[in-house]
Amino acid sequence: MPADPPSRRDQRLRDPRAIRALAHPARLAIIDALASGDELTATECAELTGLSPSATAYHLKLLERYDLAERAPARNDGRERPWRATDGRTSVDLDPSTPAGAAATTAVASAYFDRSRALGIEFIATERDEPAEWQDVAALANADLWLTAEETRDVTAALAAALEPYRSRTARTRPDSSRRVRIMTMVSPHPRH
Repeated sequence: MPADPPSRRDQRLRDPRAIRALAHPARLAIIDALASGDELTATECAELTGLSPSATAYHLKLLERYDLAERAPARNDGRERPWRATDGRTSVDLDPSTPAGAAATTAVASAYFDRSRALGIEFIATERDEPAEWQDVAALANADLWLTAEETRDVTAALAAALEPYRSRTARTRPDSSRRVRIMTMVSPHPRH
């Protein structure tokens, strides 16, 4: 049984280098895998990323430097050294008015969108193979609305509030019939013309 994770904390990444660290596809795959609550070795993470275990170990150490992953207790024989997610919610908080800030923010947002898009497409492509209760649950919806800046902030807050009751669930506390579900909200004004 894995050790109890440390107490929950929120972390805000403000350094452009830290934010760019998130933008690498292998690192996003590792963050995603560890976010499930699983404890994985570099070799197990390598299977997910398609990289060698030594390259994956490098990415894990970089994630550790930015407090996005941490070493878990050694497994039974003491030779396998697993990693786990740190217990906290990470948000990117950077001033995009600087060139470095704008580039870092764009890089991580693009990588995250790509990862989320791939997850959605993979589910849609194999939905017919899912158990009946999981078919027809994927949703893709959008709405173009005329909103003021204040109304846009209100909508964003309301969407976040709808998800909040479920955020505290972990691999240990989730309902038996549950599985990880990616819910991606994006509130983006159209470009000004």
